[in-house]
Amino acid sequence: MKIINGTKLYEVEDLVKMLNLSRITVQAYLRAGRIRGVKIGKRWHVTEKNLKDFLSGNTERRKSE
Repeated sequence: MKIINGTKLYEVEDLVKMLNLSRITVQAYLRAGRIRGVKIGKRWHVTEKNLKDFLSGNTERRKSE
């Protein structure tokens, strides 16, 4: 976890440990928009708010483009 400008950012490995999911599953959720995140370079970053939204079920999958 990193804190940037007061915002907690979690990486895939943080989510794997916290959610007890595989790395592949977490990455698939991120790609599908099930967990909202931003890819910076080769790494995904998820804000604390987006993690809480996922845990409470307040997420919508990204529409196909």
